[in-house]
Amino acid sequence: MRRNSSNNNTSPPNQTDQSLVISKDLEQNINQIKQSLGEPFDFTSKIYSFKNTAFALCYIEGMISTEDIERNVIPPLMDWFKENGSARDCVIKDFKQHIQTPKKLKITTEFSEMIQFLLRGHVILFVHNGREAYLISDQHWETRSIEEPSSQTMVRGPREGFVETLSINSTLIRRRITNPKLRFKTFIVGEVTQTTVIVTYIEGLVNEEALNIACQRITDCKTQEVFETGMLEELIEDKGYSPFPTLIDTERPDVVCAALTEGKLAIMMEGTPFALIGPATLISYFQTAEDYYNRFDLSTFLRLIRFIAFWIAFALPATFVALTTYHQELIPTDLLISLAAQREGLPFPALMEALVMEGVFEILREAGIRMPRPIGPAVSIVGAIVIGEAAVSAGLVSPAIVIVVSLTAISSFANPYYSIAGSNRMLRFILMLFAAFAGIFGMFIFTMVICIHLVSLKSLGQPYMAPFAPFSLKKQKDTILRFPLWWSKRKERRNGEVLK
Repeated sequence: MRRNSSNNNTSPPNQTDQSLVISKDLEQNINQIKQSLGEPFDFTSKIYSFKNTAFALCYIEGMISTEDIERNVIPPLMDWFKENGSARDCVIKDFKQHIQTPKKLKITTEFSEMIQFLLRGHVILFVHNGREAYLISDQHWETRSIEEPSSQTMVRGPREGFVETLSINSTLIRRRITNPKLRFKTFIVGEVTQTTVIVTYIEGLVNEEALNIACQRITDCKTQEVFETGMLEELIEDKGYSPFPTLIDTERPDVVCAALTEGKLAIMMEGTPFALIGPATLISYFQTAEDYYNRFDLSTFLRLIRFIAFWIAFALPATFVALTTYHQELIPTDLLISLAAQREGLPFPALMEALVMEGVFEILREAGIRMPRPIGPAVSIVGAIVIGEAAVSAGLVSPAIVIVVSLTAISSFANPYYSIAGSNRMLRFILMLFAAFAGIFGMFIFTMVICIHLVSLKSLGQPYMAPFAPFSLKKQKDTILRFPLWWSKRKERRNGEVLK
């Protein structure tokens, strides 16, 4: 027969999971779990009794497959206990033989460990007069279906993207890399959230120094909660403030697999579709997976377009401010006359024009992201057009600054990674201030400071500006230019060693 367990607590209210032990009494074990979890509404416990023995199943509703348990676990156990319930010496062996599910079966004698497995979607099996818990891995919960990543779209390439379930994400990687040297290291981060984090790499190819640094930093993380890889990135990146990201975030399994074959590592987390790739270099933020799916000449052309767009988004507004304020002699005469005619009667200097228009566009961009998806893009585009036209008609700004801001905005969208584009957007405003106070000389000083800062940056202990600083001629075949794949072999083997 089957009956639900009692709600009476038998454990002292001040006991912790570390002080509790697994009891021989089924009711006491169930009550200790309830007290430890605070009487949760979704906790289910069922006791199955026979003449000379009994067993209990405990699980969290919504995290396991009840159909699988009722079909493949309970009937075989009931049949076995009816015949051999008193023979406990070979319980574990017979459990593994009689449970008809391919799920894993583990055993523990620690109450705290048992609670952790319960909260991760395991079914807990207690046997009467036994001081151990059997852990049946049967995680099953609703997940988002595999879809094309919305943050990194491409014309040619796989349409699969990571989801919020870690087991599915690891499977997407294993499908592409069927190498026995593919490794997954598991960590638990967050004293409260107890979030599962996985570091994946290919043994023999990975940069050992970067791997050791990443694993050590994840182990040393002291935080209450971690919900997304962006939070983990901030905790494990190299110390010292920098506006530039030092780890690449991506939703694409093919990007992660390509990075693994290049000797890098990837960090994935339960509950987020974004994986982190490291060590990262500045040049890697201008490369996409599609570069290797197209011909090398087209890929090189597109990379050059991204570099030009990045520089336009960074320096165009500041260049306009510097030229119109200090260096009018550098502007062609006809263009200078046209700009002077446009600016006649305007109430604000060029710096104020640029800052106001850039600020308005940033507000529109943020509003478009936060608004409902069907109307967000339309509102941001229409808002930019209406405000620009109205500002010019009202005589507040010149038509030239509207063109400059529009071209800057379009160029900022050409970068394939949102994180590096965000750094560009922040530094653009600082560069405009330097241009307003010192002209092109001020822009040169700020640019030199940024270059010095980039050279000093490291990602998991590796140079951020590699292969330019330190310079490596061999690795220039896949930087700004992409050489043909049959020419740029990225890995060679000599005497059993992997050369990168």
